[in-house]
Amino acid sequence: MPGAYDPRLTVIIPTWNRARLLDRCLTSLAKQRVRCPVLVVDNGSTDSTREMLETRFPGVEVLALEENQGFARAVNRGILHCSSDFTALLNNDTEVDPGWTEAGLAAFDGHPSYWFLASRMVDFRRRDRIDSAGDGYDRTGMPFKRGRGDPCDLHGQSRPVLGASAGAAFYRRELFDRIGLFDETYYMYLEDVDLSLRAQLTGHPCLYVPDAVVYHIEAASDSSRDELVADLLAPEKGEPGIDPLAKKNAGVGPGEPASAPPPLPVCYSPARVYWITRNRWQLMVTYQLGRNLFQLAYGWARSTAFHAVKAGYLGWFLRGLAAGMARTPQALAKRLRVRRDRVLTGRDICRLMNGS
Repeated sequence: MPGAYDPRLTVIIPTWNRARLLDRCLTSLAKQRVRCPVLVVDNGSTDSTREMLETRFPGVEVLALEENQGFARAVNRGILHCSSDFTALLNNDTEVDPGWTEAGLAAFDGHPSYWFLASRMVDFRRRDRIDSAGDGYDRTGMPFKRGRGDPCDLHGQSRPVLGASAGAAFYRRELFDRIGLFDETYYMYLEDVDLSLRAQLTGHPCLYVPDAVVYHIEAASDSSRDELVADLLAPEKGEPGIDPLAKKNAGVGPGEPASAPPPLPVCYSPARVYWITRNRWQLMVTYQLGRNLFQLAYGWARSTAFHAVKAGYLGWFLRGLAAGMARTPQALAKRLRVRRDRVLTGRDICRLMNGS
């Protein structure tokens, strides 16, 4: 039975290829207890995305871009296209709980002092484990996912957080009118952390909403995860949270129970390492406090050693670092603009960066 309809919220899904993931995401959205308009921003897909949308979801509005313009520009185009009071951003590598939109709207109605909301993002294949309970950013200059790998019941209470992952977040439309859209110079990765910091410094706090549940496959859009995505979406994948590969490796039949699989390894690829490193430098120059200089030096030294010894991709890390340094003048100019508009004190900012 279709749920209630609330046009105050528009869900925007940026996508680039990954038609099967998008199909699964839209199918879960169709089961919401509170339905709302859905806008897919197609970032120049070359696979079967357009055909799938036309045949499977003819009621979904599509904003088609001619080429891949990056995550930030795609969602900005979607936000400008909508006129609803609230906007939700959702990645195509997610599956939403039936109460997701309902929880977001209820939180806005019940907490008028909060300007954006973080969902409880749960590991797609280990559904008792947190993927993200909001975003954090520490004094070493490292963005991080709150609660990653923790049991879900440890994050069952609503609370203020620094930011929301744009993979599953709700925003008041007026927030963008006040502080601007996502910074398109970030292209992809950490643009949501930038927006969260900009919002917080100008007095627009974020609330973590544990009832807004979303199941997420981290970095599923990265081409290095093609095989993983195919395995997770295989028809023989049975009950949620059970990985067919884990069953196969354990000698368990498709219809038999299996223990929860290990967490997915963190995704490292040339593009991911490059853009995250580049954008981390921009974040640091724009938002960090001078009193954190030693912690920042330690953070960059640790990252360099990590990519050299463990993760690999040291060359891409150094390329990203050089690209970030090249953008230092622009980041400093933005720092002055943010400083002019900020309402938080240095102590407030330290408290934000100390949050977990």
